[in-house]
Amino acid sequence: MSTEIDINKLKAEIKNDKQRRLILFGIFATGLIGLYVLVHFSPHLTQEERKIVYRIPKYPHHIAELLNVINRYTENNQFYVLFAFIYLYIFMQSFAIPGPVFLSLLSGQLFGPIPAFLLVCLCATTGASLCYGLSYSLARGLVLNRFPNQIVNFNKKIHKNRDNLFFYMLFLRFTPLIPNVSINVSGPIVGLPFKYFFFGTLFGLMPGNIIHIRTGLLIQELNDFSTSYQALLTLIGLSLVALLPTLFKKKLQELDEKGLNKSKNE
Repeated sequence: MSTEIDINKLKAEIKNDKQRRLILFGIFATGLIGLYVLVHFSPHLTQEERKIVYRIPKYPHHIAELLNVINRYTENNQFYVLFAFIYLYIFMQSFAIPGPVFLSLLSGQLFGPIPAFLLVCLCATTGASLCYGLSYSLARGLVLNRFPNQIVNFNKKIHKNRDNLFFYMLFLRFTPLIPNVSINVSGPIVGLPFKYFFFGTLFGLMPGNIIHIRTGLLIQELNDFSTSYQALLTLIGLSLVALLPTLFKKKLQELDEKGLNKSKNE
């Protein structure tokens, strides 16, 4: 049985692609309007606080200063901060906009470790699922035009692992073999069932979520004059753990390719 996917055939099957793109753009524009309203009607910040909030963090102490501002802000505006966090996280994740990792770093300091973990897992999975749905219903033509090679390769891997898709999804989320964004937009096109996508995403992103939340808490601790060497060593250890999948990426790719070649021979 052939594992190849015909990109041109899939493109030909898409009807009213321009209309789909217009609808997608309309949804995106509506999301931006909602974000503007959220910012426009936000409770007041001082001029100094605005400088810190609007500054792009380049160093750990920038993140620590931002956390201090947000902590003071959260004390008086808990519901607003919670709603803004969820809205922004899901919006960026749904449209594959960089930034959710930064929000994950902030979450532990804002809500506490356990609530932050549950919240980030919920937002990340919801956003990825919406991205999956938008790709299937409105953005197929756009994705096929932009990522044809990635779709062909992903289709081969999905076909090879069709008997254990849930565990393969966990593997993909654990490792950097395929970027998470590519999985989100390509999954529905190659026929990855949503149930495997959803639960593979929910559980597969948990280790990374824990690392991000813990790292954010440690950055705040390192900004304190009473910082212990234990906190510094923990942060270094978490950084090394986060780098492990990248360091072994080549080996993981070789193992994945061996499995694919074996599947072809069978």
